[in-house]
Amino acid sequence: MRLYCEGCQYPQNTCICDHIDKVKTALDIIIVQHEKEAHHAKNTVRLLSLCMPSTQVVCASDNSAMAALEMQCSHKHSALIYPSETSTPLENASATMSNQISTLILVDGSWKQAFGIVKRNPWLGGLPAFHFTNAPDSNYLIRHTSVASALSTLEATAYAINCIENTNVLALHRAQSALQKMWQGPQSHRRKVQ
Repeated sequence: MRLYCEGCQYPQNTCICDHIDKVKTALDIIIVQHEKEAHHAKNTVRLLSLCMPSTQVVCASDNSAMAALEMQCSHKHSALIYPSETSTPLENASATMSNQISTLILVDGSWKQAFGIVKRNPWLGGLPAFHFTNAPDSNYLIRHTSVASALSTLEATAYAINCIENTNVLALHRAQSALQKMWQGPQSHRRKVQ
């Protein structure tokens, strides 16, 4: 039976607790997560929750949790990080608008899954929405996408927080790097064995 670390919940032989540092933000971070991502060992939302314990993760298929979230999120103070026809560049948001945002909502899943979540929850599409125009290239190499300029959920959250608050988010990137090293080691070993 495999033993798991009580802190990071990864197997004890791949514990990343030593690479987790807390990130402080005044923003409420909410991740609407596709149900298939919730149990994926390589998802970065777990890292967000370790570095930012106040992060709220809501399963998109939990209708009662999504209804409660809709009631919780005000159109005046909540913003969705999601590229759409009506989204505006976060980098161009006025200081006044950025100061009004107290809750950031991000969707965790593939592009197709994220599109489905927003489509099934029209209230999400009704929130002020932002996309990125100058985000750095992704350093998340574990899972691949054909979409150019795609970021992991952790990277998107870090960039959004930095844009709005100019907060130091280096700890989030360090945690992601540790996760990658954890997964690249066993994968490269398996390739040699085969």
